Amino acid sequence: MAAYGTVAELSPRIDITAALSAAKTTAYNAILTAMSRKIDNFCGRPDGFVASAVDAIRYFDGLGLPYLNIPECVSITTVAVKESFTDTTYTAWDSPTTAYAGDGDWIPAAGTYAYPIYNKTPYNVILVARAGDESIFTDGLKSPTVAVTAKYGYAVACPDDIREVCLAEATVFIKRYESSMDSDVGNADLGTIALKIRQSSLSRDVREFLVGGRWVVPLYGGNE
Repeated sequence: MAAYGTVAELSPRIDITAALSAAKTTAYNAILTAMSRKIDNFCGRPDGFVASAVDAIRYFDGLGLPYLNIPECVSITTVAVKESFTDTTYTAWDSPTTAYAGDGDWIPAAGTYAYPIYNKTPYNVILVARAGDESIFTDGLKSPTVAVTAKYGYAVACPDDIREVCLAEATVFIKRYESSMDSDVGNADLGTIALKIRQSSLSRDVREFLVGGRWVVPLYGGNE
């Protein structure tokens, strides 16, 4: 998965005006990527804030329910279901001509089965369409019975808030790195600046921003 910020966006934040060497550019890109994954992990979004541009197939136990909870995705191409958990093949359900046309066997939504939110991505639940030919997703009895082909992730483009916190976190990390990972840095003009951050966590301001901005969600846990 890509980083949520670029070296060009990072440079003015760390007071770099001259051209960077190839080695330093590579290093800064690696830091931005690492900070992006730390943000994903903290927010409980394993597929990241930028969805894959390529469809992927994932498998789920249908649990015999009229809905299926899935990881966040920005589009769904195919929903295929086994007729029985003993089958070895999946049968594609009729897809709607548009997300909410109502002429297929399934409907994508955000929110929950009880309170679906339409016209909004990312989708995280698939509902059985009442006007379709199907009624439930086959119960797999703890085995996969549903195959969903989708572009998994939060959004097509990185949200502005996430880009900014990634750049902020990378800036703090680089400042510490340049100071041999000291807890405090400073100069004659600024005095001492405390950078007391645990290596394993995001900085406090970034954590508070992500929580306060409601970017943090529980990790996906299935259909129970």
